Amino acid sequence: MKLGLLAASLVLVAGGAVGCGSDDGDGASDKTASKKDFCDAFQGFYDDLTSVTGDEKDLGKILKDAAKKIKDVGVPSDIPDDAKEGLDDTLDQIDDLPDDATADDIQNLDQELDDDAEKNSKAFSDYLDKTCPDLGAGS
Repeated sequence: MKLGLLAASLVLVAGGAVGCGSDDGDGASDKTASKKDFCDAFQGFYDDLTSVTGDEKDLGKILKDAAKKIKDVGVPSDIPDDAKEGLDDTLDQIDDLPDDATADDIQNLDQELDDDAEKNSKAFSDYLDKTCPDLGAGS
């Protein structure tokens, strides 16, 4: 599997994050977006990462730049609180990566989910699947 597909699936499928997210007031859930803009942001994230091979020296920066687009757009007003937390946890984990993160660093982001993070991750994944059913099919 290409690293780009793995990284995209980190948010698109797994929504994984380690531990709890921060409460810095700077998450994607702090902004309201239309469902179209939200889905377009995730399609852009997916598209940005599908060409990543894993050999790049700045994998963390690439992933953070792609994730920033999601954070900048925000979320639809109907997203459940647990799904918002799942997204914000994931974006926080991506933001905490060093710019020179390795493929292993990225692969290990979702290895130690606590129970709350796992539930929030599933809630976000379910919400994303329901809200953006055509994700990954192309822009």
